[in-house]
Order: sequence, then structure tokens, then C-alpha cells
Amino acid sequence: MEENSEKSEYIFDTSALISLGTVKVIDNVLKLTKIVITLSIIKELEEFAKHDDNYGKASKEVLKYKDKLIVKKAEIKESIEYIQTTDNELYNLSKTLSCTLITDDIKFSRHVDGKIETQFSTFFLTLLVSSKHLSKEKALELLEKLRDIRNWRDNIIYLTTKDELEKL
Repeated sequence: MEENSEKSEYIFDTSALISLGTVKVIDNVLKLTKIVITLSIIKELEEFAKHDDNYGKASKEVLKYKDKLIVKKAEIKESIEYIQTTDNELYNLSKTLSCTLITDDIKFSRHVDGKIETQFSTFFLTLLVSSKHLSKEKALELLEKLRDIRNWRDNIIYLTTKDELEKL
């Protein structure tokens, strides 16, 4: 179990977990990192899981690993306007723990830009390739699947990740 304590912690929002659940890489991400969330994230995932659409299926995939997710309490000491309570919890937790926040919510990432470090969930596709847990070809295939299911078209998440993966 010592290996687990060497892993970096990352705080995840629901959007990022749904993306990783969509392409079923949560198990591989957990081999490399600790996934930190709040109870609000579990509740959001459970709400999505009630549905049989892509987001519901992705949420069910994430919830399979519920016992491996680290749930922490977040006190809102500083509130950012125009973002939800759950996002404010994650923002404050990220500040308190000095951890990178993983989100696929572009609006949220813009609101916290310069205040905390953020990454898109697709950062882990690159990390999985670099750590030899995933082939570059498979990562590009998963990125295309994410693009379709998440309706990303040619947004910044898709374009930057595609560029990063192709450079590997």
C-alpha cells in the first residue's frame, strides 16, 4: 500500500469523471493517481446514473470505483460568482490542498483561471500513454469517442489533447 501514498492527488469535478467514465479509463487513472472528490460529486453522479443515456452509463462506470475515490469535506471560504455550489466546494478544496482541479467545464475553468491550477480530464489520456498504460493509437481512438459522445466538436479540450497526443 505504500505505492498508493506516492501517488499525486487530483480533485475531480463531475464533468471530468463522466468523461473518464465514458471511455472507461478510471481504473487506469487510479493506478497512477488519487482521485479526490466531495460528497456533492457522488450525489451528482448518482443522479446521472438514474438515466440510461451516455452520461448515465458513464456515471455508473465511475460509481463502480466509488470505494477507491477519496471523499473530502470542503468548506467554502471564498465564493466565486456565477459558478455552482459544488464547483465552489471544489475550488476551495483545490486551494486548501494545493491540488490541481480536473474539469471539463470550460466556463468553470475560466472562472478559476489564475487562482488554482486546472487540467482537462484528457490530460490523463496523455499521462496514460506516457506511463505505458495505454497506446497512443488507443488514446487517440478514445479521444475521438469522447469528442462524439461529449459533443466537443473542435473545442479546446479536443484540439489541445489531440495535439499533445500526436507529439508523443
